[in-house]
Amino acid sequence: MKFKELIPLIVIIAITLTAGFILLVSKVLPEEQVKNFNALSEISLKTNLKVIKTPTPGDNTFIYALNPVAEEALHIAQNDTKVKQIINEQKGKAVTIAAIQPTSVMESKDKKVNYHASGPGQIIITSNWQYVNGNLYSNSANFNELDNKTGESHQHIWNVFVDLDKRTVTAISEEPERTMKENFQPNLIYTGMNMFMPNTVKVSAGSVITWVNNSNLPHNVVGTYKETASGLQISVDSRFIQPNESWSYNFNDAGVFEYICTIHSTDGMKGTILVSSPTAVSTVSGTK
Repeated sequence: MKFKELIPLIVIIAITLTAGFILLVSKVLPEEQVKNFNALSEISLKTNLKVIKTPTPGDNTFIYALNPVAEEALHIAQNDTKVKQIINEQKGKAVTIAAIQPTSVMESKDKKVNYHASGPGQIIITSNWQYVNGNLYSNSANFNELDNKTGESHQHIWNVFVDLDKRTVTAISEEPERTMKENFQPNLIYTGMNMFMPNTVKVSAGSVITWVNNSNLPHNVVGTYKETASGLQISVDSRFIQPNESWSYNFNDAGVFEYICTIHSTDGMKGTILVSSPTAVSTVSGTK
């Protein structure tokens, strides 16, 4: 190829390089502009989780809202006749009422902070109950009492949608009832389809409790182990327990361990372990 034939190509390359240099110096390249972009400095999702009600011996209901706007949707839903009927029919069962929508958006402009709702309100009502050999399991038992008995865990979920402007419930959808049925084994807790079984149990200090995931979804065990004698509060996190895998924890001191699956907390996936007779320090182990 002759030099004259290369001249147009050389000119094009020179123009491209010059234009690129000008853009770089003026800092108008996308790569330069993105350095100064911070989405969270302008708009952020507002999540101020508020626990409204915790379970009591006479009323096993847990209520929470993810933000003040979702809490307002909850109050509207609680005054709806159909919602009241659904809740009243769950007496004697473990009920979780989670106000998860709308998302509350915090917008910052001109040094002023404004909050506004994004989308309709949504309340999830979950009812959980369990049977042991056909009898309602309402009081904590130990694994010796449960061994070789048949456990059934049931879950019923309703989704309530709220129009915040009109302050009314617009729709209620009901999901099919979920059921898990397994034979109890010593020191073993099943993590089924968004349910722990048994959901509450008594154990002796020194017991190694294993959670086995017999569902097709990942779950976790996250909570606080409150030791009675020392007053220590130990954070426990299993990380994700994949399907057909398990995770174990050694409870060596008397106390109470209240935990949830953080992925399915809105479905009321929670449990309690009551540990008696203190001994030594707790340790963690994982198995697959």
